[in-house]
Amino acid sequence: MKSGKSKLTRRDADDLFPDLQQSGAHLASRPDNPFGEDVSRTTERRDRDEASLWKDNLVTLPIAIELPPGYASVSQVREAMERAWRVKWIRESGNEVVAEFPEGWAAIRPASGAVELRDASGVVRAVYGWAGDAEVRLLPRYRVESQENSSSGLGSLVVRDRENGQILERSSTWSAQTGTNHPDWTRLSVWLDKQYPLHRDPLRLWTDCEDNLG
Repeated sequence: MKSGKSKLTRRDADDLFPDLQQSGAHLASRPDNPFGEDVSRTTERRDRDEASLWKDNLVTLPIAIELPPGYASVSQVREAMERAWRVKWIRESGNEVVAEFPEGWAAIRPASGAVELRDASGVVRAVYGWAGDAEVRLLPRYRVESQENSSSGLGSLVVRDRENGQILERSSTWSAQTGTNHPDWTRLSVWLDKQYPLHRDPLRLWTDCEDNLG
């Protein structure tokens, strides 16, 4: 899948910026340069660097998006992503859409599991699969997470700030029940609702989102 994704982003970059591609080839094949070879080499290098930057920032996503709470349609989510993430939608093809993300964002496929869309600091902001009916799931900044004690097999809960990894609140109970069945799930969920009323919106509360939204 990795090689297929790479070819797709390269093709989209070439289609979007044909002048860059033609300009580089033209400069490389020009027999005489009235401005000298140094200028030619500098221009060629800049063209290659700019083309690489665009390719790196283009990510192919499933066209479908899992609607976060409070959003009524995919188009509404896309508009919110444009404002909060500064995403630009480039083109659609079948079940996929090509988007331009801010510098440093990248789609990473682990050895197993879903593809991870990571921001410039490496935090996973969304996940998605490669099946034809796959959906993009946007991830919030704050969430209640399960923790397991490897020696006892019992589980606990924490409220984590995913932007910096900080634990904001934790369960005082270790239990054989995990996830939403844990005795402290309701208490921590209520705490999170009170502290961060917008925490269910994956396009709010992140530092970059709030800065971009002004």
